[in-house]
Amino acid sequence: MISEYDVGGALPDETVGSLPAGTNVLVTGPAMVGKREVAFRLLAAGHEDDDGVLCVTTRSSAGRLLDEFERYVPALDHDRIAVIDCSGSDSRRTLERIATERVSSPADLTGISIGTAKLLRRFAGREIDEIRHGLVSVSTLLQYLDRSTVFKFLHIYTSRIEDTDGIGVFTLDTAVHDEQTVNTVTSEFDCVVELRETEAGREARIRGLPGASRAWRAFD
Repeated sequence: MISEYDVGGALPDETVGSLPAGTNVLVTGPAMVGKREVAFRLLAAGHEDDDGVLCVTTRSSAGRLLDEFERYVPALDHDRIAVIDCSGSDSRRTLERIATERVSSPADLTGISIGTAKLLRRFAGREIDEIRHGLVSVSTLLQYLDRSTVFKFLHIYTSRIEDTDGIGVFTLDTAVHDEQTVNTVTSEFDCVVELRETEAGREARIRGLPGASRAWRAFD
């Protein structure tokens, strides 16, 4: 199995070129600060290494998610991307282009888990073993479910990613949750990428990753 995943150029710290297998990353910050951008960069960074991507989209459709990926990887291999669509608003055309499991709503955590298992079996059948998991976003889950339920789900999900030597990329809008909720969710992750907007522009810092500076740095 792979020991590290290439993330060169994806994280806002040029000294971080890879993440150990089993790492779960939470990208946090207020709305419109670029959390999705960082998440998609992390998920797309391994495409040339033949990594698979399995992404749960809680609000945007699978079609929109696919369009975003293709901005980062114009020659995207549709056989190596799979989506669990909780938005309820996708088209049949998208479902024919990529492997998709549809879930009735973000509150259906059992459906998300079952869909994940199905898509992982599909990857295994194609001998795609290195998987980058995405969940965009945890904040949507918290709009439908209580904090304790979401935390238990994240614990199971991140543990599965760790046990299978994948990497996980999740996002959280810190502006819409109280401090206790943010701290509870954050505690489940190995690494936190914090983003903020200042008068000088966007800045980021990384917590929990050995070798990465914890200072705020400009991030384009």
